[in-house]
Formats: sequence, C-alpha cells, structure tokens
Amino acid sequence: MGIFHNSTGTIAVDHYKRKGFYAMPVHHAHDVYELYYLFHGERTFFIRDRSYRIERGCFVFVEKEELHKTIDAEVPNHERLVINFSSEVISDFPIRGHSGVILLPPQEQYKGETLVREIIAEAQNDAEGRDVMLGSLLKQLLLLLFRAQREQPEIKADTSSVHRTISEVAAFVGKHYNDELRLHDVANRFFISPYYLSRKFKACTGFGFSEYVQLVRIREAQRLLRETELKIIEVAEQVGIDSVANFHKLFKSANGCSPLQYRKRQQASVRSHRYI
Repeated sequence: MGIFHNSTGTIAVDHYKRKGFYAMPVHHAHDVYELYYLFHGERTFFIRDRSYRIERGCFVFVEKEELHKTIDAEVPNHERLVINFSSEVISDFPIRGHSGVILLPPQEQYKGETLVREIIAEAQNDAEGRDVMLGSLLKQLLLLLFRAQREQPEIKADTSSVHRTISEVAAFVGKHYNDELRLHDVANRFFISPYYLSRKFKACTGFGFSEYVQLVRIREAQRLLRETELKIIEVAEQVGIDSVANFHKLFKSANGCSPLQYRKRQQASVRSHRYI
C-alpha cells in the first residue's frame, strides 16, 4: 500500500508483501518507536546485540534509537506490517514496552491481528476522522501487547552456539566502542578466526563487523549530541573515531546531515514540544 503518514506526522504505517529472499540493505535506527508484525513467512530480527527467529503471528517492538535490522531466515516470501510512531502517541500510557519479540497468548491472537488489519484498512481509506481512529486503534494494540509482554516469560534470543558467540561479540562492541576494535583482535579475544567471525557476524546480524562498530559509535554520538553540550571534536573522541573529518563523513552517511545540523534539529524539536 506504500507508506501512510497521518496529518501530524506522528504515525507511519507500511504494509508490504515481498516475494523471494530479502534482507534490509541498510542499518536501521531512528528517533521513533517501531512495531513490526509478521503475517506470513519467517524472518531473523536483530536488535542491538541479539538475534531472534520470528514466525507468523509474532510482533516485535523496538524502542527509539535502537539499532536493528531484519534478514531472511532462509525461507522465501513474507508479508509484514511496520508501524513507526513518536513519543506523543504513548505519552499518556500507564505502561511501557521494551525492545523484543511479543507473542500474544492464543486467546488474544485473533484480537491482535484484527486490530492490525483494521489499522491497515483505516490507513488506506479517506474516511472522516481517519487520524483519530488510527491513533485509537494503535493505542489499543500497544496496550494489548505491553500487557502481554509484562505477563509472559521473555522471548529468548536464538541460543545456538553460533548466535550466542555473535551476541557476546556484539555486546562487547557495545561496551567498548570507544576503543580500537580491529576484527583480528576481537576474534582472538573470543578464540575464533577472523574469517569465521566476519562470515558469521554478517550471517547472524545482517551487518558487517566494521559496519556494526561504526553504527554503534554513531548511535552513541547521536545520544551525546542530544544530551550533552560537548564539542563535536569531543563527541568524536568519546565514541572512538580518530578524526573530526572522518566523524563528519560517517555521521552524514548514516544520518543525511552533519553532527551540528543533527544537534540543532534535536534542540529545535525539544523546544517545539515544550509549547505544545
């Protein structure tokens, strides 16, 4: 159906059916929440430093600024819905969700998919009050999911020995992004060959090892630009990027703007929300 945006830009709905094998070609992290639903097929969903195998009927909730990516699970064809929404949508929510896979209990699964299909139908039509109805349906769905997430045991990430090792490597990168992280050195630390690490890291996460390191650094740089008054050169140093020129190049490639432009946009956004 293409991507539908409500009039205020706080909700985006994207429903897609894809044939064959497919992996997201680029990294994915954004300043809005994401809700993913798989109607059909199987996928591998990577969030931060964990890989999850998801099947029909699974929801995935992703918090803001969380690095994530979907890749094929060696099963062709899938149909999915992605809803992105801003903080305003759940500003009055009594409970919050956290990143991970959510599987509704059997008695709630029909209700969950019905709400999903109603959201798609509402986004596709031009009925009066569409934005209000869309917001109401999304809130009902989120509340249903967050309640289920609180009550159910946490869905575990893939626990195969390969995925477990790669998760440990990704977690190590998340803690030591400001150090020099060379593939050879990290492979030695985990007692595996650089070739094995490079190949399996890509297979399990959808990211090349060096790509993932840089994306973790850029994600942390975004946080520092939003939350501190550090100079650009200080931000680059704190995230382990060796030069301001290289930092600018990597940041613009990932965000489409310079670090200074990103900071100004974030500051302007905060100021505008104060007066809503």
